[in-house]
Amino acid sequence: MDSSLIQSLFQIITNNIFVIIYLFVAVETFLAVSIFLLMKKHELALQDVSTNLLKGFRDAPDKDSTANVHDNFQRSLDFMRYKIAGDASLKKAFSENAKGLGQRGILGAYYKIEVIASLMSTIVQIFPLLGILGTILAIAQTAFQNSGQVDVSSLSNAFVLAMDTTILGIFFSILFMIIESSLAPKIERIINESLEFRKILANIQLTTNDEGQA
Repeated sequence: MDSSLIQSLFQIITNNIFVIIYLFVAVETFLAVSIFLLMKKHELALQDVSTNLLKGFRDAPDKDSTANVHDNFQRSLDFMRYKIAGDASLKKAFSENAKGLGQRGILGAYYKIEVIASLMSTIVQIFPLLGILGTILAIAQTAFQNSGQVDVSSLSNAFVLAMDTTILGIFFSILFMIIESSLAPKIERIINESLEFRKILANIQLTTNDEGQA
């Protein structure tokens, strides 16, 4: 490959290295906000569908406004498991309440949360690499300048570029690692609750379908 092309490529990336870093910051911020809003929406949706499934059961657990969404939803799941285990005929009642839930896209909504969480985790690991890239570019820029002759001015500029990109890479990596760590337990809990709810609903519908075919 032509060395002039490599130099031009290095020059373009070097001149825009901070733009690239801040672009990744913007993307990571967007993903963090998106996953937070998706979790809030999905929590409320799970609460709604679980409440709808319990309609008509007088001994269904009461909603506790002082408790969080997860606690109320978990009580609903425990109640459904208890009812189904105690009386298989109640699956038909649950199935009647469950009609139309699939239209709301509840069962597959957590997949978006998983995808965004994976992207967030990947980008967090990219920030230190961008810092290293800035250091390499600074060294390369110094080597290519003045036909390989290094002067004090170019060396000083390269050192500043290397330090700035490294500091930014480490700073944003730590910042978004903290954000990711704070979101991770909530993401895992929502995914587990969604899968648990999906298993219960599938068990109800499967048994009802078998009874209908018999």
